[in-house]
Amino acid sequence: MSARGFSFIELVVSMALLLMVAGSMFDFVHSARGVFEIDLERADMHQRARVGMDALFRDLVMAGAGLQIPAVVPFRRGLVDPDPPESGFPDRISVVYVPPDTTAGSATITYARRVGPAGVPHLTRYDGIATELPLVDHVADLRFEYFDLEGRQIATERLGDGPWIPNAVAVDRFDADLLAIRRVRAIVRVRPARAFVGLPVADLEVRIDVSPRNLNLQ
Repeated sequence: MSARGFSFIELVVSMALLLMVAGSMFDFVHSARGVFEIDLERADMHQRARVGMDALFRDLVMAGAGLQIPAVVPFRRGLVDPDPPESGFPDRISVVYVPPDTTAGSATITYARRVGPAGVPHLTRYDGIATELPLVDHVADLRFEYFDLEGRQIATERLGDGPWIPNAVAVDRFDADLLAIRRVRAIVRVRPARAFVGLPVADLEVRIDVSPRNLNLQ
């Protein structure tokens, strides 16, 4: 710098240094904001998974209450679009029980993974009559596994191939192997609701094992 002030070259260098510092600060702030938004997304994924697991546990633990059989089946039951009794789907489950606080009879509840009109997959809960509501959105995967009294896994295919109770032609027939179920494992995998460029967020998979109280009294 001379007595008359900064030279043109000095001014250009100073501006370049200022831009470099400002760019570094912008990158830092942008990165910090991205990490913050990812943390929010992960917290939302945990919350969605917890909502789904809480709902599944409440109904699964009640399966069979009131001597309802079969208490658990790997297909959709109810008045709207029921699956045939020979079905065996890994991504849906129906439970039947008599709620302790009602005189209206048994409840039939089906959980399944369905893709909504906007292309978003949901965990849904169907009440067996007319109401099917999405509980959790952006569900990447839903699976159910079944175990007998000895802890051995029962293949889903076995739950729809007979022998049949009361017989093979009855409208209300069901596979005899369904009576062997003593424990159900539910696996839910939720995906991020948003995409983050350069900062991928992994899916979150959670699972619970539920031993319905009434099935283990048999």
